[in-house]
Amino acid sequence: MRIDKNSPCNISRFRIDASKFNSTMDCLANNYSTPKKVTEFERKVGKSVCRAAELAMSDLEFNADQPKYRLVSAPTGGSKTSSSIALLAMLANEYPEFSGAYICRTIEECEAQYRNLKKLVDPSILAVFSSLHMFNPKPHLVVEKKEINVVASDHFEPESLQKKQLIITTHSRWENEIKNSKDFGVRKYRDRRRNLIIVDEEPELCSIHPCLPHYVSELADVVSSYSDSIKNNSDNFSIIYEANELTKILRRVYTKMADLTDTSIDKATYIAADLIEDVEYEYIFKLNEKKLKGILESNSKQNDDSSFNKLLDTIFFLQSTAEGRGFHTRQGNKGFYAYKGTISAEAGTMILDGTADLNKTYSMCKGMEFVDVPLVDYKNIELIHVTPPPEFKNKLRPEQIMKSAVRARPYMNWFRAFVEKETSEKSQILIIAKIDLLRFDLHRDPDDKYNDPNQANWNNRHVHFCNYGRGRGSNKWMNCDKVFLLGDWHLNTATVLSRIGALTDKKVSDMNLNMLGAPRSKDPLVQNIRESHLLTNFKQMAARSRLREINDEGVASHSIIYSVDGDLPLLLGWKDTLFPGSPDLKIIGKERLIDSSTSTQKLADLLVTSSKDFITFQEIQDKCGIHKRKISQALKSKTVKPILTAGGWIKKKVSEVLGSGRGLLLVRIN
Repeated sequence: MRIDKNSPCNISRFRIDASKFNSTMDCLANNYSTPKKVTEFERKVGKSVCRAAELAMSDLEFNADQPKYRLVSAPTGGSKTSSSIALLAMLANEYPEFSGAYICRTIEECEAQYRNLKKLVDPSILAVFSSLHMFNPKPHLVVEKKEINVVASDHFEPESLQKKQLIITTHSRWENEIKNSKDFGVRKYRDRRRNLIIVDEEPELCSIHPCLPHYVSELADVVSSYSDSIKNNSDNFSIIYEANELTKILRRVYTKMADLTDTSIDKATYIAADLIEDVEYEYIFKLNEKKLKGILESNSKQNDDSSFNKLLDTIFFLQSTAEGRGFHTRQGNKGFYAYKGTISAEAGTMILDGTADLNKTYSMCKGMEFVDVPLVDYKNIELIHVTPPPEFKNKLRPEQIMKSAVRARPYMNWFRAFVEKETSEKSQILIIAKIDLLRFDLHRDPDDKYNDPNQANWNNRHVHFCNYGRGRGSNKWMNCDKVFLLGDWHLNTATVLSRIGALTDKKVSDMNLNMLGAPRSKDPLVQNIRESHLLTNFKQMAARSRLREINDEGVASHSIIYSVDGDLPLLLGWKDTLFPGSPDLKIIGKERLIDSSTSTQKLADLLVTSSKDFITFQEIQDKCGIHKRKISQALKSKTVKPILTAGGWIKKKVSEVLGSGRGLLLVRIN
């Protein structure tokens, strides 16, 4: 739901002074490692952020019984983050009774924003908390700390968050606090709700827990070992009994899961996972994060176990399944999936998400309201679709090719040659792909001068690599003016089904899993979730480049975005929404498109490649193999319709266009 920018609201007692806010923005920009001037466009984004904050704080003060999230879908590169940090600093400096929280997607981002905020406020009122920033982390967190590429400025005890006026922490800590209905110091300051919580980037709107049978077996082993470790203490009789019963239950669940995975038995593709008996609920729901930590700490064999999160997810899987929200899939990523409902909206909270306008899942959640934001003009970008040579097209997708070194080598040779042809020496280039791209180290020469495996020298071109799902929100590649997105990042079907169940708050028994999960399902929910995922990630990753530099007039810097073997119909249909004002899509490899395998894809490709002003239905039948009587139906397909619209094709009678003749044809009106 989108709101009117002039909609009335009660005024929060924490008034936002525009002059003081702008001064704080200037101060923050001057304190960057490379000082910068705040642009007029960033000022406009700042106004939207302030407006969202005013609405969120007034929600908490006057409409807490009607909770909602205020969504700020300002573009990537519009300084939403900087505006938010400046706003929190200004409010904290102006109002000693104000309290706020800033929620980051990554630990690295927590550290970066902590350093920024620390320059603007009295450090004594500020804390940052993650596994990197805690004193004496638990053994299961040590591995996570080692994987972080930054050094913590300071360390804090978990209890200190509740006493700090301003805090910075992770999505996971904020989400866990909501899910567990506990006070971890994120939403509350000295036992009272914080006045403003700002969530940077899209939160996990629902919880999805994949599981395999041996995960449950491992949990059973842990509980059994715990029982053995305390059995000599007679005072623990009831605890020992409970642990033994739980072990038996987990063993039974494991057996049921193993039976369902038996491929020798003919079953449907998706099967409801009826794993937990009524009498077992009590034991399953007694398990929680606190109890798991206690079990691991008392078991010396598991004390350094890095699989804590997997064990915890297994518990969540079992509990969700017990509630009727779990299923087994025999397709794709085979295994078991369970889901929980969406995160409930809460007053006093705003979400910063540069692609929220492309994400239809927000509209499926209650209490989501957009705040008006300034628009970007993308007239300087070039958007190019690339079709690979015939030896790769229609045989395997890039992600499949990259799973085999034999297939990957010729593909990488072609791709590297193509990139070098499209770029010049000393170029800064960003390549986005599945992580398998780097799997066989084919992207680097043996004597490559860069030590970082995510960088390479391609004939005097500085090439940066990032896999899908990483780098969202990062600006470390903003010197790159050419981005190559290799393939698309599709959600597996089981995840799509889980999201539908969570977002619609339905149990597995209330969903026709096999209809929704069909390969070519036309269900609107399925299409919305799939398309939202593809579109948001495409724009987020494309915007890691110089594209995120926006001038005073709101015009994005020149960048060239290559979609290599991506979804052409989707790109054509959504181009103007993805990048308003951008020139027409260019296509490299038009001559290869017509080799497509399906008849509808051949029709789509014919419309893209044709230089004619009209195409007869007879020609379509001859070239695409679609009978003339079925062409009208094919024109309405998901594959063809966006291209039909984007190309300006309309259906007319032959006699209307040529003066005589029978039948129908397509005429280009653009």
